[in-house]
Amino acid sequence: MISPLAKIRIIDDDPAMLESWKFLLNSLGCDVVTYNSAKEFLEKDDPHPMGCILLDVRMPEMSGLELQELLKETKNELPIVFCSGHGTIDMAVLAVRKGAVDFLEKPVEVERLVESLERACEKDLQRVEAQMLSLREKEKVDSLTQREKEVAKALADGSSNRAAGL
Repeated sequence: MISPLAKIRIIDDDPAMLESWKFLLNSLGCDVVTYNSAKEFLEKDDPHPMGCILLDVRMPEMSGLELQELLKETKNELPIVFCSGHGTIDMAVLAVRKGAVDFLEKPVEVERLVESLERACEKDLQRVEAQMLSLREKEKVDSLTQREKEVAKALADGSSNRAAGL
C-alpha cells in the first residue's frame, strides 16, 4: 500500500492519461498532483513532501530523461517511475542506471504500476528517515560542550577512557 503521507507527482503531456492515473490513484487513497509538462512541474511543484514522480518520457520542450538529469543536478532526490508508450530498451536501461526505480511500458497493468509506485515511495521514506536521523545526531553533537567534544573525539580515535579524560 502506498503511504498516505506520500505525494504522487504525475508528469505527462497526455491530459487523458493524467486524469486516468489521477482517478485511479485517488481511488486508492493517494495524494496526487498532475503536471502536463516538465516545465510546469519545475515551476509549480513543492519538492518537500515525500513521495515520488510518475514520469512520461516523450514530452515537448523537455523529455522525461532530461528532467531526470536536471533533478539529479539540482539534488532533487524524488524517486522516479518512468512510464512510456515509446520507450526502448536502451532508454529504460539508461533511466534505471541514472536512478529510476522502474521503467514501465504503456499501457501498464494497474498492479505493476501500484507496485512500482509503492517501491518508489518506500525509497523516499527511507531517504527522509535517514536525513532526520542524521539531523538528530548532528543536533546531539552540537549540544555537547567543547570539552565533551574533545573527549568524544579522543575516544573515537581509540584513546582509553582514562587518557581521553585527561
